[in-house]
Amino acid sequence: MINNDIAPKMRLSRRGLLGVGTAAAAGVVAGCTGGKGLPGTDTSGDAGSGTGTIQWWTNHTEEDTKLFKERIEAFNKAHPDITVKLLNIAEGEQYYTKINTAAVAGKLADVFYTRSFDIAPFVARDWLLPLKDLIGKDRGEVRPDDFWPAEVAQLTVDDSLYALPYDFSNFAIYVNKTLLDKQGISMPTDDWTWDDLFEMGKPFVKRKGARQIRWGVGLTTTDWFAMGVFDAHGGETFSKDLTSCVVDNAANLGVVTGWAEQMKAGVVPATGSTPEGVDIFASQLVPFNVNGSWATLQTRAAVADKFEWDVVRLPKGPSGKRSVSAAGGAWSIAKASKNQAAAWTFLKFITSEESTDKLIADVTRSIPGRQSSAKRWEQVVSTGKLPPSSAEIFPQQMADDAVNWSYPKFWSEFEQAWNTQFDTLGVRGKPATILTKIQDDTNVAAKRY
Repeated sequence: MINNDIAPKMRLSRRGLLGVGTAAAAGVVAGCTGGKGLPGTDTSGDAGSGTGTIQWWTNHTEEDTKLFKERIEAFNKAHPDITVKLLNIAEGEQYYTKINTAAVAGKLADVFYTRSFDIAPFVARDWLLPLKDLIGKDRGEVRPDDFWPAEVAQLTVDDSLYALPYDFSNFAIYVNKTLLDKQGISMPTDDWTWDDLFEMGKPFVKRKGARQIRWGVGLTTTDWFAMGVFDAHGGETFSKDLTSCVVDNAANLGVVTGWAEQMKAGVVPATGSTPEGVDIFASQLVPFNVNGSWATLQTRAAVADKFEWDVVRLPKGPSGKRSVSAAGGAWSIAKASKNQAAAWTFLKFITSEESTDKLIADVTRSIPGRQSSAKRWEQVVSTGKLPPSSAEIFPQQMADDAVNWSYPKFWSEFEQAWNTQFDTLGVRGKPATILTKIQDDTNVAAKRY
């Protein structure tokens, strides 16, 4: 699988996970057992007294953890009768091992970090508390209409939310303006297409003897990104009822065949063709690079003053749609929690507009899970003089172009099949075989649910 994240060694960290192709890599760990619940899982929770001690588990960076501790201090001032014990496990595989082990024993944290891809598999295992009734009781405080509709869809199973949003992420095209200027090429407009992108990348292809030293477009083939591209081309990935994989269709085959052709032409790097561990955008190996909303700060640090750069909206497909696929992080309450009332009090606090501003908007990391905080995020970004100057396109895409869909219970098995097959694209794998294998292997697993 082609991975253009600027921090490839963080594949199972929080940022790496919602980066390029790693979101469900952790989900593979989380969902490897499959099935409709796990033997021995104790899900007998209790509302509790509403006071006392609750556990909060996170999977974030040291910088994020400092902000979490500040939020706990603020929470304690308003709720001195509830003690929140924070445990952060930064490494993704360790975090999901902890989740699995604790869930089987009925000892999950009262509140813990989940991702869009986790919700349906975790609900199938009976690990998460449905929040529908709680939200109905406290609707004015929770303000669910302030959440992004696309993320609400991803966090919902059978008409109930099972988590409240933390952040939300999507992709855009990172552009090296300096390279474009040298080539006499103007910045893309909002109406550009995927064909336009590949054509604009062609003049930048450069070889030194038999060795290619520059490409035109850094393209990720990560699954949840590709789902949006497929949709923009009239293709589907899952059945409407999310019970089967239907990725093997003519529209999707056209997309993947096009990618393979661009790899053969040297416009797009094939798997293993670029130096391992190198940021291909910051190193100017490509003028255009598909990357996520989470990568702006990292890109700024990696590029420094080497060249001018910005971000532009994703291209449109032949359908005329941009079909931006999004994914995000959220907070869930364990169904086995013995103090669900206190956990709910904390969940409302940590997902409030104030907390979302403090944790996301004010430090401009990813996109806030609340639309109101996204406005704050845009204000913070616009006051800065550092790139990207067009960072507001990320929340704008979320509002205008995000597809409102959910991920299936068998997501982790789909992810595993996808990564195995797409590792071969542009090397030895044939597009038709890749899609057929993904669909067949996924549907074998889907029958277990």
